[in-house]
Amino acid sequence: MEDATIEGTAPELVNPAIVCPVCEGFAHGGLLPLEQLPDHLREIVSSNAASANAKEVCGRCLELFSRAQRQSESHAAVFEQNDFVLPTPLRMGADQRFTGRGVTIAFLDSGFYAHADLTTPRNRIRAYHSIFAAEGDQTSLETTDVASWHGMMTSVVAAGNGALSDGFYRGIASEADVVLVKIGRTGRISEDQIRQGLEWVLTHA
Repeated sequence: MEDATIEGTAPELVNPAIVCPVCEGFAHGGLLPLEQLPDHLREIVSSNAASANAKEVCGRCLELFSRAQRQSESHAAVFEQNDFVLPTPLRMGADQRFTGRGVTIAFLDSGFYAHADLTTPRNRIRAYHSIFAAEGDQTSLETTDVASWHGMMTSVVAAGNGALSDGFYRGIASEADVVLVKIGRTGRISEDQIRQGLEWVLTHA
């Protein structure tokens, strides 16, 4: 199926006050009614619109969601429940040439978990350290702990390779290695704990 296109006024003639209800950015090429889009493409746009009542879409969004449609069709199993949530690189317009290969990223957070998107097919977790180890901290990357969800989310969003979704929901740096440093528990992380974590990273870099 051919991608839908917008035939609008030249950018310099467009009222800059026109805002796309899908991305909430300026619609420099005009707006196209959602009802004119093919059903599958309209479903993807509607599922990701900033406004639940969006009835029009700008050209930039249309190009983005047309690419999303092509990707979703090539990963049909991921969308068997019609959940059209887009992967981070696609939403951000990330340059696919840059994957983080050869780069190691250190994350400091209240906890982490060894998510399959970081460990399959190759374990890219270079190191794990808890600043509370001397206090008898028994948590690990395999421990399910309430303090670990945020660190797992940030590390996988950044560097996950989408192993559980056939590579579809991957992070921007999907080939980077990671170092995970636990510097907190369930409460507030102090500046001193951040300092300890950074010093450990610098010492072991």
